[in-house]
Amino acid sequence: MKADHRDTLLLAFEKGLANEPEAGQRWAFLNAAPLPGDAFREALSCEQAFRPEFNELKSAGYDVSPSLEPGIHDGAIVIMGRVRQVNHANIVRAHNMVRDGGSVVLAGSKTTGILPVRKWLSEMDVEAEVLSKHHAQVLVFRREGGDWDMPAEAKETGEWHIEPGMFSAEGPDTASRLLSEFFSGRLKGKVADFGAGWGYLSKQALELCPEIGSIDLYEADWNALEAAKLNLAGADVPTEFHWCDVTRELRKQPFDRIIMNPPFHTGRAATPELGKHFIQAASSTLIPGGRLLLVANRQLPYERTLEGLFRKVTALGEGDGFKVIEAIKGG
Repeated sequence: MKADHRDTLLLAFEKGLANEPEAGQRWAFLNAAPLPGDAFREALSCEQAFRPEFNELKSAGYDVSPSLEPGIHDGAIVIMGRVRQVNHANIVRAHNMVRDGGSVVLAGSKTTGILPVRKWLSEMDVEAEVLSKHHAQVLVFRREGGDWDMPAEAKETGEWHIEPGMFSAEGPDTASRLLSEFFSGRLKGKVADFGAGWGYLSKQALELCPEIGSIDLYEADWNALEAAKLNLAGADVPTEFHWCDVTRELRKQPFDRIIMNPPFHTGRAATPELGKHFIQAASSTLIPGGRLLLVANRQLPYERTLEGLFRKVTALGEGDGFKVIEAIKGG
């Protein structure tokens, strides 16, 4: 396997930029991922909010939760991502979790968010040791003094509770808005929202379709699902929230209708197969005669998959580079 930022992270410990986590210590590990050779596994309290990566850590024997509770740790490791606000928040959280004098170790690929972090730390008068290797960088600093204030990054976007790092963090996306235009008169009974995000489609469905009897939201991002709970607070019908990778761990229920704006990227890479897996999951749990309503990029080739799984497939409309499709399950 090609070396990456995790190898650079271990190299920083080997070179003494920070003392290695020892038996009996507890280190916080934010945006965690399995380390080569399962290094330090017994000393790490991992946080990973994305369900597939959480499952990978769990299967590898790590102590992992979607949201670490505040507490004092001997040190902290943070993997940088692409969203600046999330990186800043995680660094502040890591600093505040560590005992006085404890190390905070930041690692990331140079193509993600690690490079601007050094400047940001310098602006906060924090001196960090630096190691660059494998097209990645590691920064190490030590906690000195009191807690840092959390950056004011969470925001209300109109009527919605949304946080940085979530899909469509600036508000409802164009594709979801288009899909919601076709809800009226089409949704009823027991409904599911696959890839529900922070709850836009589900809330629109409830507002537009009085015949809905219940709605279940399935989402792989823990933080987005927590936001969805706030956005759907006070719903007039039963709502259930499932932190779930629907492509691998869906517990089937007899749904009358499923709505979805399925993901088609993994990181930066386009992965149209992911959307096909969502469609297969929907087909597996709809009742005979049940209906799937989905929106997708106009160029994504979902029709053949749909036609192989559903009795009738209808293009309902297009706009702004997206298409809306209704598929009826045979029986």
